[in-house]
Amino acid sequence: MLFPNLGQFSLTVSNNILEVYVTGAWDLAMADLLVDEMLPVSQEFNNTPWAAIIDCRRWVLSTPESQVRVREGIARNIDNGLRRAAYVVDTNHVKHVQLERTNPQMVATSPALKAYQRQYFSSYLEALKWLQSEGYTP
Repeated sequence: MLFPNLGQFSLTVSNNILEVYVTGAWDLAMADLLVDEMLPVSQEFNNTPWAAIIDCRRWVLSTPESQVRVREGIARNIDNGLRRAAYVVDTNHVKHVQLERTNPQMVATSPALKAYQRQYFSSYLEALKWLQSEGYTP
């Protein structure tokens, strides 16, 4: 049996939106790398509100440990001003379940979490339109 390549990601800042593109299968080491690389990027927003668009269409799946680590990283990003997250994902229900496990709102409550919203889209354009309607522009 062939397993998909280990995960990869790219991070691009465009105005007040962080674009995240993820691919492959994710383990804890990959999640650690993402979270570590996102910290200085999130700090560049200087605690002003910002959004993320995360393209998960070529992402495969992730381990439970990596989901916990990503959730911790997202919580830290929320503390650094992340207010909206638009996930672009295919119709794979397993992916939706795994992505929901990365939602900090499911395990914690803080004042910053109340301002955070995430939505799921099957189209990058629809995700971008939602972010623009929320005041975030690339």
